[in-house]
Amino acid sequence: MEHGLGIAWKSVSKTYNDGTVAVNNVSVTADEHRTLALVGSSGSGKTTLLQMVNRMVTPNSGTVLIQGQDNQGMNPVTLRRSIGYVLQNGGLLPNKTVLDNIATVPVLQGTRRKDARVHALELLDEVGLEKSIQNRYPSELSGGQQQRVGVARALAANPEILLMDEPFAAVDPIVRRNLQDELLRLQSEIGKTIVFVTHDIDEAFYLGDKVALLRPGGTLAQVGTARELIDHPADSFVASFINAGCLRSELQ
Repeated sequence: MEHGLGIAWKSVSKTYNDGTVAVNNVSVTADEHRTLALVGSSGSGKTTLLQMVNRMVTPNSGTVLIQGQDNQGMNPVTLRRSIGYVLQNGGLLPNKTVLDNIATVPVLQGTRRKDARVHALELLDEVGLEKSIQNRYPSELSGGQQQRVGVARALAANPEILLMDEPFAAVDPIVRRNLQDELLRLQSEIGKTIVFVTHDIDEAFYLGDKVALLRPGGTLAQVGTARELIDHPADSFVASFINAGCLRSELQ
């Protein structure tokens, strides 16, 4: 994929076979080398929008552009291997060691296993993990460790884009803040285009360079910086969503 324009959802909609409207005519952009936080309650279409990027979901109408190219014209397997994807519970392969989990995608892309493992070892350090865990299995790790391994695996093929679907939701608040800080540190160093899904407005404001707040039913309520949403909420829905979950003093 060419280096250039980030991700753009252009008037995308998705209705599932059971009639559920997941996304309704949403247009938003994730700027290159910046973090876009998609925030909203359950049923607001956050994960559906995220999965349109790697073609796990196909919109009924509208277009998703990746660096200016319609992703429907891209090979889905090649596309997915070129994008890092971090799930809520790490999504690690239970029968593979930490090192082999991280090396999975580079090996699939043709990197020699030995070389992929060397790089995987370096990534452990990058995400703040001890190299001594390299031969452990996911079940032997804490929740926070699993999430860090999940981030390392997503970074292993050096993707331009990182998709993160509520990756820190399942860990306790202290670990969660440590992981958020680690992500901010990493992003300052590596500058990926990140789409981060969360239901937590505090997390969205903390991590997102830009925040897109979605309503139930999959429409876009407002998009902007945390400061813009706090100071100039588009309507009463935005104001109440922010007030319910956010302490303004944390941003002052």
